Amino acid sequence: MMQMLRVMIVDDEELAVQRLEMILSGIDDVEIGLASMNPQEAYDYARTHPVHLAFLDIAMPKINGLRLSTLLLELNPSISVVFVTGFDNYAIQAFDLNALDYLMKPVTLQRMLKTLDKARKR
Repeated sequence: MMQMLRVMIVDDEELAVQRLEMILSGIDDVEIGLASMNPQEAYDYARTHPVHLAFLDIAMPKINGLRLSTLLLELNPSISVVFVTGFDNYAIQAFDLNALDYLMKPVTLQRMLKTLDKARKR
């Protein structure tokens, strides 16, 4: 039996959250544990639920995705973080934080499948 990948989506744009939910919900071994526009809610969720993969927007008010990734990895170093953003200028910072991947919006199914393959191999 294949192991389910439990994912979390955090983005301050509702349409971006919905797009990732739509793409991920069609993939058999992916379970969406949380889809939220609130980074604090995501952190609280990760404290009490196992998360394999976190899709984080970088540019968010209050807690940005780079900071949230640091907080999540302090909770559980095995979480794989994928940054999803409209800006390519954060890529170096993202990989300095050991991001699994860096996706540019709008995310396509083909690109998401490549990211999930990386996650499964980890």
